[in-house]
Amino acid sequence: MEKIKSHFLVAVHCAALLFLATDIVAAPATNASPAQPEVVETEPGEETQTKTQKSMWDLVRAGGAVMWALGALALYGFYTAGSLIYVILFSNDATKDKKLVGDLVDSGASAHEVLEAEIQRRDKAAFPRICEAALEESGGGKPAMEDALVNEGAIQLGSLKRGLRPLQIVVAVAPLLGLLGTVYGMISSFQSVEIAGAGGDKVELLSRGIYEALVTTATGLTVAIPFLLLYHWLGRRVDEIGVNLNRHSKVFLEAFTSGGQRGSTTTTQEAAVPPDALQPAHSAE
Repeated sequence: MEKIKSHFLVAVHCAALLFLATDIVAAPATNASPAQPEVVETEPGEETQTKTQKSMWDLVRAGGAVMWALGALALYGFYTAGSLIYVILFSNDATKDKKLVGDLVDSGASAHEVLEAEIQRRDKAAFPRICEAALEESGGGKPAMEDALVNEGAIQLGSLKRGLRPLQIVVAVAPLLGLLGTVYGMISSFQSVEIAGAGGDKVELLSRGIYEALVTTATGLTVAIPFLLLYHWLGRRVDEIGVNLNRHSKVFLEAFTSGGQRGSTTTTQEAAVPPDALQPAHSAE
């Protein structure tokens, strides 16, 4: 339970990092308090102008449609990350898989019923489906069961790996969207300078336009970086699931191909799955 809590905290920290980094985008460039306006001195006879720091909402509005697209992409990333965390950490828990092996060995002829109940409880778990595929081939003896374990294991691990692709999309698209928003902002900034002509303050117009345009790039990176870290962490967890599936499949095959349980009567040593039978790296590709 403590291990699950630690994994969940990692995801929470990623979300907190995104929230804090978004606030940093709107933070002032100096140590001046945002509540205190900056007084701009003018020539005698002119009204005194004040400038205050823009709020985050002002920056979002300045970013235009690109900022809304980045917001939608971030929400999609959070939804995907939550689903993956549930499937990878909770459904495919190694402790539950280990307990399932013992339940199957003790169940004897009712192993199919045990597997069906486990699949209903953990519909996204890989190991119960691997065992189910092997039991369906139990009439063919050990070779048929071993082939079923390997083939179904490759399918399940491949499915887990493909589940990480949406996070890849978020990581790849967010910085590009931010850069696109900056390019559009720069174009708009130079157009404002051109329209102002000789009568406007070109330096102020240009600096304000560039400042607002760079917000989209910063936001894109802010969205991408936490999801990049989460993607690699979940990918490592999927590799660990592959190792656990390999180990538990060996125990399962030994139990059901020796001692007259099911299939052919072979020795425990002969019944083990080859070490490279369920390697996650090859199965995922």
